Amino acid sequence: MFKVVHSLLVAAALLIAFNPSFTLASPAYEKRTDATCPYPYSIRSTLVSRQSSGLSFTGAQWIWTNEIGANGNSPAGSRAFRKTFSPPDGKTPSHLTIAFSVDNSATLFVNGEKIAHEGNWFAAGTYCVPLKPCTNVIAFNATNETNEPSYAALIVSADVTYTDGTTSHIVSDPSWRVSGPNIPAEFAQSSFDDSAWATATFESAYPDTRSGHGPVPIAGSQAVSLTPSRTIWSADAPDGGGSTQPETRVFRRTVELPPGHTNSSAQVLIECDNEYSLYINGRFIGTQGDWHNAGRYTVNNIQGSQVVIAVWARNIDGPGPSFAGLSAALQITSTDPSTCSADCESHTYVVTDDQWKVSSSVPAGFEQPGFDDSNWSNAKLLRVFNGNSITIPSQDSAPGSPLPGAPAGN
Repeated sequence: MFKVVHSLLVAAALLIAFNPSFTLASPAYEKRTDATCPYPYSIRSTLVSRQSSGLSFTGAQWIWTNEIGANGNSPAGSRAFRKTFSPPDGKTPSHLTIAFSVDNSATLFVNGEKIAHEGNWFAAGTYCVPLKPCTNVIAFNATNETNEPSYAALIVSADVTYTDGTTSHIVSDPSWRVSGPNIPAEFAQSSFDDSAWATATFESAYPDTRSGHGPVPIAGSQAVSLTPSRTIWSADAPDGGGSTQPETRVFRRTVELPPGHTNSSAQVLIECDNEYSLYINGRFIGTQGDWHNAGRYTVNNIQGSQVVIAVWARNIDGPGPSFAGLSAALQITSTDPSTCSADCESHTYVVTDDQWKVSSSVPAGFEQPGFDDSNWSNAKLLRVFNGNSITIPSQDSAPGSPLPGAPAGN
């Protein structure tokens, strides 16, 4: 019997030594460290491709700090939020699918790596991030951008997908940790100790009609729509979108894709009073000369870590002043070509808002990715998109040709 047992032990030792895929049982997940859980964790050939989980903010809560006043307002400035999560026994995390909305802006980090930035509350992206095979940390640097106390809030919905295809759901609630006004430089790192931080304060359930934060559409879960967009123009336009002189304006919006993402496509809806020519990364996409009709475009094979949206827009009604405005919405789907996970796509939701840049002059090359728009003004918000009298096509629009005076593009 001793010889049999000895032979089995020797065989097991040889199997472990010469077969790297064979491992002994791991210690408890919560005891693993960064040294034993390298990031990013490769999920190649371990997942079965499946449909998007279709994230929703239902069940999530709008949260902020305990600085919320009796009137519902919070001090201006930035606060950090953290959520640490560990897998159940026998489960290995593969990737995180996460959406968030914020008033006013926030940057998302996962295990210390910057993933995405959102600058409004009325449209949310969905971001897919590889995870460590043990404990992971979601963190935000969120900012109330006004110069005086005002409403501020963050809402999050996320799915953790394990290597066996099962999922766990995470939402924003008072279990999250939140900093004070002094945010440590290393706050987003998984090794950071947030045990001294306060827990987040419940602000309201979703949707929060009391504060005007109604339903928030999520890219990748809902089709692109102009509904969350704002109508914008230059600063000289009257408040609310009154009469504007016949004039040309050019607009730009630069979108940073998640780290490693260099291959993308876009679904676009755009409407302009009176007419526009649209460009993406310098490529001419389409023209529309009737403000009663929006344009719809599918743009494939967008290369690079940035997506630059540029619009040549003109108000031509006359001879006197008339309303002018631009409204657009894009869902940009991107992937990291260095990974082999077919279901790990990110979806960035871009709508016209005051993050867009505008110029009253039309400099040569303004539609190109390398153009410097740092001296341009931010666009002026005129109103929430009003779809009355505007036809939104269900099929892609014919591209047409650039308008007279607009660049030819690539």
